[in-house]
Amino acid sequence: MSKIVPLILLLALSSSFMLGGTGGVISGRVTDAENGSPLVGATVIVEGTSLGTVTDAEGYYSILNVPPGTYTVTFNMIGYAKYHVKNVRVVIDLTTKIDASMEPVVIEAKEVLVVAERPIVTKDVSASQMNIEAKAVERLPVQTVSQVLTLQAGVEQGREGIIIRGGSANQTVFMVDGLSLNDERSNIPYPAVSLSSVKEIQIQTGGFNAEYGNLRSGLVNIVTREGDPMRYSGVVSVQYRPPGPKHFGPSLYDPYSYFNRPYMDPAVCWTGTKNGAWDQYTQRQYPQFEGWIPVSRATLEDNDPSNDLTPEGARRIYEWQHRRAGDITKPDYVVDVGFGGPVPFLAQQLGKLRFYISHFRQRDMFIYPLSRDSYDENYTQLKLTSDLTRSMKLTLSGLYGEIYSVSPYDWTVTPTGRVLRDQEEIADLLNSTSGNSILYMPGYYSPTAIYHSMVGAKLTHVISSKTFYEVSLQYNANRYNTYKLPDRDTTKKYQPVPGYFVDEAPYGYWGYAVSGIDGMSMGGWMNLGRDQSVNSTTSFRFDLTSQVSREHQLKAGLQVVYNDYNINSSTQSPSMSTWTRSMIYRVFPYRVGAYVQDKLEFEGLIANLGVRLDYSNPNTESYALSAYDRYYSQGYGKRIESEAPREEVKSQLVFSPRLGISHPITENSKLYFNYGHFYSEPMSSYRFRLQRESNGLVTYIGDPALELERTIAYELGYAQNLFNMFLLNIAAYYKDVSNQPGWIFYQSINNAVQYYRAANNNYADIRGFEITVTKLTGDWIRGFVNYTYDVRTS
Repeated sequence: MSKIVPLILLLALSSSFMLGGTGGVISGRVTDAENGSPLVGATVIVEGTSLGTVTDAEGYYSILNVPPGTYTVTFNMIGYAKYHVKNVRVVIDLTTKIDASMEPVVIEAKEVLVVAERPIVTKDVSASQMNIEAKAVERLPVQTVSQVLTLQAGVEQGREGIIIRGGSANQTVFMVDGLSLNDERSNIPYPAVSLSSVKEIQIQTGGFNAEYGNLRSGLVNIVTREGDPMRYSGVVSVQYRPPGPKHFGPSLYDPYSYFNRPYMDPAVCWTGTKNGAWDQYTQRQYPQFEGWIPVSRATLEDNDPSNDLTPEGARRIYEWQHRRAGDITKPDYVVDVGFGGPVPFLAQQLGKLRFYISHFRQRDMFIYPLSRDSYDENYTQLKLTSDLTRSMKLTLSGLYGEIYSVSPYDWTVTPTGRVLRDQEEIADLLNSTSGNSILYMPGYYSPTAIYHSMVGAKLTHVISSKTFYEVSLQYNANRYNTYKLPDRDTTKKYQPVPGYFVDEAPYGYWGYAVSGIDGMSMGGWMNLGRDQSVNSTTSFRFDLTSQVSREHQLKAGLQVVYNDYNINSSTQSPSMSTWTRSMIYRVFPYRVGAYVQDKLEFEGLIANLGVRLDYSNPNTESYALSAYDRYYSQGYGKRIESEAPREEVKSQLVFSPRLGISHPITENSKLYFNYGHFYSEPMSSYRFRLQRESNGLVTYIGDPALELERTIAYELGYAQNLFNMFLLNIAAYYKDVSNQPGWIFYQSINNAVQYYRAANNNYADIRGFEITVTKLTGDWIRGFVNYTYDVRTS
C-alpha cells in the first residue's frame, strides 16, 4: 500500500501538460465488470507519455490536454486484470470517451486487451469542424496546407488567401501550436507550415469558442510534430513538374498568337488587317493594324531621315521590340523536408530536450513572365521542447520565411503588401488595354520580396490533475521590399536593321512615355510600386483550464497584442507628378481580450458557453478637419501633419456572446447549433492611411476611429452515421456582416479637393448550406465528398 500512494500522487501531478488549444481530453468511467460498481483509485495511464490520473469516488476520470494522436490507454487496479484500450484517437479540443469494465482476478497476471473504435459521430462538436491527422494528409494529392484546407466544405482559395464561407482572407485566424501566423498589417494569414511538420490540422468554419478573437469566418489550428526524446526520424518529399506551357493552344509569343498575328501574318501584315486576305470574321478576332507599308511610308515622308525604314525594316524593329521569349523554361518544384529527435549532448540534462526542424521550398512558374518569372517561397521552422519538471513543459518555436513575387499595384493606389500568385489573375492582366505591354515589357509591374519571422515561447504548468495554466509570449515581424528594376540603358547601340540604331527597350526601367513601332507602351506607367514597410507584433497570452466537475470544464484567459506599423509605401514616376504618391505613417495600436467559457457535458446535451470582451485602442490621433478642408488640397496637403488640428481617437470595448449546443439524438446521430458575435480589426490601411501626390494633394485618408468589423453568425447542423462506415454532415448557416470599411469619394465644387475617406459603409449577408459525406473506416478506401452552396449579398 505504501507504494500505491506515491504512484497516485505522481499521476495526479503529471496529468496532461501540453500547449493550449492544441490538445484533447480523454475521459470516462471505470467499473467492476461483474457488478457494475465504480472502482475508486484506479490508475489510468496514456502509454508513451507521462500523462495519467486516478479515478474519483464514483469511478470517473479525466485527462486534460492530451496531444492529438493515437494512443493505448491502460487501466490498473489491485485485484483486477490490467485493462488496455488500443487505437484511442485524441483530437484537438474534443473529448474522447473511454470506459473500462475491469474483471476481478486472484492472479494479477491476467490482462484484457480492447481495441477502441473511433465513433463515427463526435458528440461534443457543436460546429462545422474537420480534424485531419498526419496520415490522412499524407494520402492527399496536395503540396501545401492551403491545398488541404481548400478541399474542405465552405473553403476556397482567393487571390489574397483562404476564403471561408464567403468571408475575406483577413477574417480567418491561422494558429500553429497555439501561436498566431497572421500578418497584422492586413490581418491575412501566412500559412508557413510545411506538411512534413504537421501532426494534425483542425479547420473550423463556424461556432468559434470565446477564447478566439479577431476572427469572423474561420479558424485553422495546426499542431506540429515534436521530436522524439529517444530517437531520430525524418521525412523527405519532392515534387517536380518539367518546364512547359500552363495553357492550352499555341505560345503567347508565337508569331500567330493574338498580339502578334496582325503584325507577322504575310496575308495582312504589309497592307493592314482591313486590306489583306482576312475575312470579316478573322478581322474581329485580332487587333487592328494599318500595315507595314503605311508605317514605312510615314517614316519616309516625315522630315527626319534618321528614322527612315522599309516595310521589312519596320517589321524587324517590331520583332526587336517584341523579342522577349516568355515560354516557360524552368521547372516547378516543391521540396519539403523534416527531421527531429533528441538534442545531441544536451537532451537528458535539459529535460529531455528535443527538436523538430522542417524546411519548405517552392517554385511556381507564372503562366507568362512579369518582372519576375515565378512565385518563389521558402520557410524554415524549428521547435524545441523540454520537460522542465513533471508538471512543467516549455516549448520554443521559431520561423523564418521568404516570398518572392510581383506587386500588382498601378498608379492609383500605393502598395499594401499583396503580391501576385494566382495564375488566373495573372492571365486576366492581358485583358487590359496594356496587355501587349505586360506581355513583352519585363518591368511592367514591380518585383516584391516579403520576409516573415516569428519567435515564440509557451510554458504549461499543471497545478493539479484537473487544473493547468499556460503562458505564451510571441513576436512576429514582417518586412516588405517592393522595388524597381535597374534603369534602362538608353544607349542606341543595337542594329536590328543595318544602319538603324536602337536601345535595349522594352527591357530596363524607364519612367517616361515611349512607344514602340506598333504603339506598344515601353515606358512611363510601369514598375511604379515601392514598399519598404516593416510591421511587428508582440503578443502575450494567459489561459487557465480546470475540470471543476465531470460536467463542467472551465477555461478563462487574457490576451494582449501590441503592434508597430512602420509603413513606407509609394508609387514613383519621374514623368508624372500625379503618379507619384506616398503613404507613410508610424503607429502603435494595441488590443486586449479577455474571455471565460464553460464546456458542459451531459448524457443528452453538450454545450459550449462563453463570453468575450475585447478592448481596441488605435493609440493615435485623427485630423479634425471638415469634409472639404483646404488641407486636403494641393500645397496644403504637405503641411497636414504639422499644421492641421488633431483630436484624440476613442478606444472601443465590445462584448461577444458565444453559444454552441450539440444534442445527441441516438448513438448514431446528433443535432447541433451555434450562435455568436465575432469582431475583427479593420485593415491598417483603412485606419491609418494618408496617401498624397507629390504636390500635396490628398487622395486617400483613413479613419482610426473606424468601428470594429462585426459578424453575427448562426449555424444549424445534423450528423448521421451511415452503415458504421460513412458520416453524413449537413449544415446550414447565416452570417450578418456589418461595419465593414469602404471608401467614400469627396470632391469639392471647384475640384481643389478630391479624395477618398474610409468609413464603415459596407455590409453583407451570407447564407448557404454544406453537405459532406466522409468515409472514416476501411483499410483500402477512405475519403470524402462535399458540396457547398452559398448566396452572398453586399
